Amino acid sequence: MAHKKQVDLKFFASGYCTVHKKILNISNDKGTYKSYSTWCLIRHSEYGIILFDTGYSTRFFSATKSYPDRFHALATPVFINEAGSAKALLLNEGILPSEVRYIIISHFHADHVCGLIDFPNAQFICSSAALAQMKALNGFNAVKKGILKKLIPGDLIPRTLFIEDISSANFDTASKLTFFKLFGLEELQVVYLPGHARGMLGLFVTTGSQKVLFATDAAWDSEAFRKKILPKKIVKFFFDSWTDYRETYEKLYSFMDNNADVELLFTHCPLTLKRTENAV
Repeated sequence: MAHKKQVDLKFFASGYCTVHKKILNISNDKGTYKSYSTWCLIRHSEYGIILFDTGYSTRFFSATKSYPDRFHALATPVFINEAGSAKALLLNEGILPSEVRYIIISHFHADHVCGLIDFPNAQFICSSAALAQMKALNGFNAVKKGILKKLIPGDLIPRTLFIEDISSANFDTASKLTFFKLFGLEELQVVYLPGHARGMLGLFVTTGSQKVLFATDAAWDSEAFRKKILPKKIVKFFFDSWTDYRETYEKLYSFMDNNADVELLFTHCPLTLKRTENAV
């Protein structure tokens, strides 16, 4: 009898914002770019339905009606309808919101957490550093770091597990990246990718012979990453740490250089959009 597949991984896109191409890749200097917010659905034979991020939802519009949150909407115009939310897309897959057991939060930027409130039974998993910063920042200081407090569930803290508490850190000596085996699973790991946001996490999944590293916002464009082209430095305004970002960038580059069998994807990259179940 064939061994039962432990992990199934699917990508979806929930909305997008528009940004100037030159910000994402300084070799492009014309036009705007649709920065789609992709996320993952993980089905695990033992741990059930797990999400990695949730993308945008129409909740973004109500959360940004007044200042200072309105600045976020003005800086990155967002496009999303109800049918494109994580909740709606999962219903199309036959998955009820109540069936989602865990949501891994890569970081607390609005384009990654808009759907959290839609999943009342889920436990959240994030880094302790990410949650500590989210709690500490308010008003314009929060918006400056991409955080909209109105998108955060009121009961988030008691429902949250820290990756550091539920998994042992595994240090990859070649790249110097730190991995955590989620629930002790070899096939389902998260990786620490700070810089773009405090305590940001990526996802490393093995499904059969396929290995995927979803490095979220450690870079925005695969082509630029391969050429080691960094985004325009104006992004320092809302990045957590430019120094950490560059260090993570180099560590990730080193990891990929030594792991040619791993497919590297980023949240907002066109290559990731092609992998989504609802590609547009």
